[in-house]
Amino acid sequence: MLLQAIACLLLFFASATNTAIAADAAVDDAAPEFRIRLVIDAPPVLRDTLQSGLDISRWQDYGNMTLPLLQALVRDARAQALEAAATEGYYNAQVDIAIDGLQQGVRAVHLKVVPGEPVRVGQVSIALNGAQDMDAEKRVRAQWQLQPGNIFRQSAWEAEKNNALTELARTHYVGATIAESHATVDPARNSADLKLVLDPGPEFTFGPMAVTGLSKYPPQTVTNLAPFKPGDAYAREKMEVFLRRLNATNYFASAQIVVADDRGLAAAAPVRVSVIEAPTRRLETGIGYSTDTLYRATASWRDVNLLDSALRFSAELRLETNLQQLGATVALPARSDGWADSFNASATRTDIQNLITRGQVFGVTRRSIDERSQPAFGLSYYFEKEQRENAVPDIARALFTHCDYTRRTTDDLLFPHSGVIAALQLGISMPQVSTESFGRAIGQIAWFHPLTLRDDIALRGELGAIFAGSSKGIPQALLFRTGGDTTVRGYAFGSLGVQKDSAVVGGRYYALGSAEYTHWFADRWGLAAFVDSGNAADKLGGFKFATGYGVGARVKSPIGPLRLDLAYGEEAHEVRVHFSAGLAF
Repeated sequence: MLLQAIACLLLFFASATNTAIAADAAVDDAAPEFRIRLVIDAPPVLRDTLQSGLDISRWQDYGNMTLPLLQALVRDARAQALEAAATEGYYNAQVDIAIDGLQQGVRAVHLKVVPGEPVRVGQVSIALNGAQDMDAEKRVRAQWQLQPGNIFRQSAWEAEKNNALTELARTHYVGATIAESHATVDPARNSADLKLVLDPGPEFTFGPMAVTGLSKYPPQTVTNLAPFKPGDAYAREKMEVFLRRLNATNYFASAQIVVADDRGLAAAAPVRVSVIEAPTRRLETGIGYSTDTLYRATASWRDVNLLDSALRFSAELRLETNLQQLGATVALPARSDGWADSFNASATRTDIQNLITRGQVFGVTRRSIDERSQPAFGLSYYFEKEQRENAVPDIARALFTHCDYTRRTTDDLLFPHSGVIAALQLGISMPQVSTESFGRAIGQIAWFHPLTLRDDIALRGELGAIFAGSSKGIPQALLFRTGGDTTVRGYAFGSLGVQKDSAVVGGRYYALGSAEYTHWFADRWGLAAFVDSGNAADKLGGFKFATGYGVGARVKSPIGPLRLDLAYGEEAHEVRVHFSAGLAF
């Protein structure tokens, strides 16, 4: 009887308990829907990754959340948080999740991640299968950034593998592939050993070229611009130069160059050039401001298919505070021997440092299209009238022939970080048709050197001389003045030269030097500190350097480096703002 009584009692309590559980479940199922708010407690290095990588984060705007759905999201969030921490190098992270009670229709979900010690790169093994090109292997190793001791992040590992493959493909190995790739992570030792094996494949050479998309121009307008010929070793830099030349012609709105990466065609890889022709005529107007010549308005007309013969004609009117100019140029298509000819004419008026000049120039130039090693030859006629305050106007004429040579060994033609740019200009006036016989020489050199991945320096020097008994009878356009945005910052444009009465005129000699340090905070912008020193004079005995120094912002743009500088000129005793674009020479 006692046992029966106990059994009945147990059945009663069990029935009551089941009834309570069922009632609770019914209450949960009937509970009102709610919203959630995710609160992440994690170091900054993980916070953004967690915020963007967790599914539960994307449900915060959902207004019909239920407990079963929330419990499923929390369960997934734990695994996703561990995975997100691992991608950032934290393989021993601890994850805790707590859910607050319902308050005003919202439940707060607290996710706390304690990352622990990060996994760091241990051994790094990089090899090329069957590679005989030791230089290629050295280049791959030199650009490798994921070094022993660095935190191992999956994104960095993937990026470095792609960078290694890209670097290998820059030279002769268009068909390079990744043969083997391993990242062996040992969370117990907080270490990751990396192994990468690249298969360069055969060396590629350029093969036949096919051009599509032409209707107005003959194929030679494209093929003559190629810096390679069939049988030359492949190099991606040559492809980039080719594309830059095509875009510079203004013949095309778009151009693409593709080399077949089929290893079976490596001995003569076909080159396919696809172009979309641009409108041949274009009118442009604009207004602007230059810290050298102040306010500016421009209007230009361009016809890149003059007389339906691929002649490129351009005319421009510039109206600036201190300079007014009307100029025109006719450029012929590049020839198959790598040379291009152009004709130019201009009429210019300047009012700079109390010296007014009015002049005309007519010239012809033959220039190599090779940007790395670029000779040029030209013949120009100058006619100029100069007027100083309270002085008799002077007239100067010169038939001037010149030869120039520019050599560029920089890593990048548009944004150099290492290497040298050197230029030499030599010219002489023709007697009898010139008011004064003279010779002219200019030497320029710029040296770029990276200090770290984010820091570099640039040194620049220039010398110029006019070989004549005096500067009288020589056009101001061929004499030397300096100061301004691209020469000696801290001084007004053309303010450094020979003082005559209240005007600054050109001298027979000039020299300048510049040193600049730049720290790049990102790939496209940085801050610089610089010092410039230089001057122009009519006699070497009276030469005195004027120095300016300051700081400025740097931005990499499609047209080249943009510089906004604040400089103090020691001799001028004033601070000036300077803005310029492109390289100094």
